[in-house]
Amino acid sequence: MKRDVEFTTEDGIVLRGVLHAPEQCSAPGIVMAHGFSGVKEQLDHYAASFSASGFSVLLYDHRSFGTSEGLPRYEVDPYQQICDWQDAITFSLTQPEFDDTVTVGVFGSSYAGGLAMVLAACDARVGTVVAQVPNVSGHRNAPLLLGEDGVAEVRRRSVKDRAVRLAGGDPEMVPVFTTEPGGFCALPPAVDAAYLQELEDLGTWRNTVTLRSLEHLVEFEPAGWVPFVAPKPLLMVVGEQDTCTFVKVQREVFATAGEPKKLVAHPGGHFDTYSTHFGVAGSAARDWFVEHSRLTTASTPNRF
Repeated sequence: MKRDVEFTTEDGIVLRGVLHAPEQCSAPGIVMAHGFSGVKEQLDHYAASFSASGFSVLLYDHRSFGTSEGLPRYEVDPYQQICDWQDAITFSLTQPEFDDTVTVGVFGSSYAGGLAMVLAACDARVGTVVAQVPNVSGHRNAPLLLGEDGVAEVRRRSVKDRAVRLAGGDPEMVPVFTTEPGGFCALPPAVDAAYLQELEDLGTWRNTVTLRSLEHLVEFEPAGWVPFVAPKPLLMVVGEQDTCTFVKVQREVFATAGEPKKLVAHPGGHFDTYSTHFGVAGSAARDWFVEHSRLTTASTPNRF
């Protein structure tokens, strides 16, 4: 079963998503969020897989992206996104498809992988976490992604952007991707036109974010929270050829996590995690949620 849903955050913003669930039962829940500049459609096949394994799953668009409300549009604010994710959990536990007597699992990909670990460390309602190709450390990852000169440019441009915004002006916008080698964008290196078209074909994705989003990408630091995820089970999925969220940094931060934990690696890059290597990434996540629940084949699944 799949249905469209919407809910209102504490500050009055309507967030929209989809709910996947087994038929006619209240099941343990998973709440999912997409990555930097993404939209929920990029993760719908994961949600369907988890639901087919007996979970009720809420997958939604972050505020300012996709079908969700929020201004300024296309702003990635990790602090706000964590608050919204907590509201999403609250909403999910009011739905009849979710068993509200047990903890929920959280799944975050890319930028949201870092958010998921922060959320697991600070929200008692979270019982299990999967962080897929996560951005675990802005300070360590950004110089590898953007180069030292790129990081300096973001910080320089952000000074002016903050002054303009405080004076009531529009935020500076930057492209997420570029097809021009060496062009300034949020997520280098350059991508081919076919991949860009694939994203645009999703319908609600736009190749733009605020400069403030990039400032957060450089500065946000989930790594400090990772030691506090335990004893909640943590799965981290990484790509050995990832040039967006670098596996060297991920392994360093994963080493600071307590048990139980598991790291699964596939041989590819960041974005083919969702397609070419979905068989590895998706099944590892599904199996992790199943392993760390007492899920049964009964009509009303047992508790996590």
